[in-house]
Amino acid sequence: MTVLLAEHREGRALREDAFNSLSYRPQLQLRLRNLVFNNPHIMTVLAEDRADDASWTSWLEKITETAGGLDKPDFTYLRDRFESFQDFAAVIGFLQGSAIEGTSNKRWSSKFVFPFGPNALYEDANVNPRGGVSNDRRFFARTGELLYLMLCRSRDADALRGLLVSRFLENAAPYDRMARAIQGDAQLAKSERAGAFLPCASHPLFDRLAEDWLAILSLPIPAYDAIPHLVTMTGLNMMLYQLERARDVLDQDPVRLVCEIVSPRKSVVRDLSADSYQRNNGLPQQAVDRFIRQIAETEEWQAATASDDPVLNAGDILRKAFGWPDADDDDIAPDPAALIEQLAARALSRHKQHIGKIHMTWSRAIGLSSRRSSRRVRYAPTDRLLKTLVVCSVSKRLEFRDFLALLHDRYGIVIGDAQARDFVASGDADQEDFSDNARRLEERLASLGLLKRLSDSCAYVENPFQRAQAA
Repeated sequence: MTVLLAEHREGRALREDAFNSLSYRPQLQLRLRNLVFNNPHIMTVLAEDRADDASWTSWLEKITETAGGLDKPDFTYLRDRFESFQDFAAVIGFLQGSAIEGTSNKRWSSKFVFPFGPNALYEDANVNPRGGVSNDRRFFARTGELLYLMLCRSRDADALRGLLVSRFLENAAPYDRMARAIQGDAQLAKSERAGAFLPCASHPLFDRLAEDWLAILSLPIPAYDAIPHLVTMTGLNMMLYQLERARDVLDQDPVRLVCEIVSPRKSVVRDLSADSYQRNNGLPQQAVDRFIRQIAETEEWQAATASDDPVLNAGDILRKAFGWPDADDDDIAPDPAALIEQLAARALSRHKQHIGKIHMTWSRAIGLSSRRSSRRVRYAPTDRLLKTLVVCSVSKRLEFRDFLALLHDRYGIVIGDAQARDFVASGDADQEDFSDNARRLEERLASLGLLKRLSDSCAYVENPFQRAQAA
């Protein structure tokens, strides 16, 4: 949303003029961040129980001394925007209470208010003790640049642009006016953010991601209520994108997520789900290793290793393909094979610290994986994820078996026996194991008000928002 807002300001929302040319100036909103997350004085002043003028005077003195990242901190404009200091404190309290991970121990410049609208959007920042401000990628990574490019390159970019602009940027929630009153005029970064790179010009997952967003944004609910569903489906699709790209490099079968609907006892499905999780968790690392080592299979590499100076020529090939080794790197392996080993070791070490954590971290965050009732992590969707899958995938009443087939075809999710035929055929499970798993899902959906059984053989999954609209 931060990237979308910056590009909308320039009149090119969800449009990519040239391949991987994205360059934008995000908002910083440092006044808003200082007031909501770097403002312990407000409670101190309230506790002093002074008259209104005295409270304002005392608080303004304190915040002016401690505000970070502002050349000339001046918050006197707030007195004209609130009838009393207590009203101002109440608004700050509301924004703090609705913040994303507001109680975490992250530094104040890396905390985010809920994205009610354009005034509440900004990028992660690092404010040093001297007041300097720099963009930081510690918590929000590339600030959604890959997601933005994926949506740009989807076939539904035009339809999605209209909904996003109308629902979020030009028709913001009333609460966004609170952020506007606190922040004042928008603060933009001094320099543009460039360098975003997405290798695929198109991909079926880009289209599926856009379809999921369109389905959610088309629901008859307030925009800010749609955000949790957008976050969940974005996390699922981004995770699947990483796994599918890894699968392409490794030339393996399509990615599958064997999901256990939690049962009171250990089951065969639980073991298969844990195996599925572990297999998928290792795919990106295997792909990185394979991607590096396959260069040794090229004719160019074979010619380099047979030349008079194989290390130098092999190094040139690696430098052209991977930007490594550096010219001034003294710790270089003595032969071409060792060069590849050295690069692979460094890449995998770096991968494990960053990109390698995506599957593990994101699957847990969206409610897809769990260690509940088990020592091993496996795919075990939570009620929150199940509800999002229903509201995103079911536009009108859908027979339960068709719903299971849809989840499998669309996201690779395996729950019922029809989708687990290969496990049954191989003897890894009985048909009854997955039938029981599907039955537990049916009971879960019914308890959530997402499924209605009309007879012993006829159960329908219903989107509660679409049902309410039809009524």
